[in-house]
Amino acid sequence: MNGRSFARFVTAVVAALATLPALAAGSASVAEVVFDSRPFAAVTSPQTLVYRYRLHAGTMAEDYVGEARMEIREVRPDGSKLVWFDMFDGPNHRNFGPVPASDQNPMVLVFLQRDVTAMANLTGGAAGYFQQQIRRAFTSPGTVEQLTVRWNGREYEARRVVLQPFANDPQVERFPKFRGKTYEFVMAPGIPGGIWQLSTRVPGPDGAPFIEETLTFEAVRP
Repeated sequence: MNGRSFARFVTAVVAALATLPALAAGSASVAEVVFDSRPFAAVTSPQTLVYRYRLHAGTMAEDYVGEARMEIREVRPDGSKLVWFDMFDGPNHRNFGPVPASDQNPMVLVFLQRDVTAMANLTGGAAGYFQQQIRRAFTSPGTVEQLTVRWNGREYEARRVVLQPFANDPQVERFPKFRGKTYEFVMAPGIPGGIWQLSTRVPGPDGAPFIEETLTFEAVRP
């Protein structure tokens, strides 16, 4: 993870959230669903949130499964936090921090920045384009679904929002495989950290996922 690129991406997303357009009654932007519940505000003490990561790709013999740990090491009286990330194992291991946080779970932006970096590497370096389209999609109305998720023996209310940042952009002709790429965010305010699952899917010619990444909340540790 490049600290400077991550910081630039965070700054750009925050700036986009500050200029959200007015939406019709009953609609919601992706940013409102993902961020307005202030999913990190309920974190009031140091703890580690553990997420299960899975990568499926048509070119891989088997799925890669790993653990992504987000360590909240410091919670200040004003509610601000310092967060470290310890993600994956072996050659895929990444460890970085501190990342400042307050009401928003920074795992969302880490997941998105990692996704942007992967797409840029696959296409020879178009990170700016991918970042711009994702930012635009966050300020647009999203398809929102109410549902319940189950964790630790209990059910929690959640909202799922889906977006396709590249579907209607003519410039995506340069990267046709990503035209149908779907991003899905399942937010559950009652779950520690507020995120139940983040995922991306790139469909193959038959419509089945050719590349699929999921990050699912698994546990909270002291």
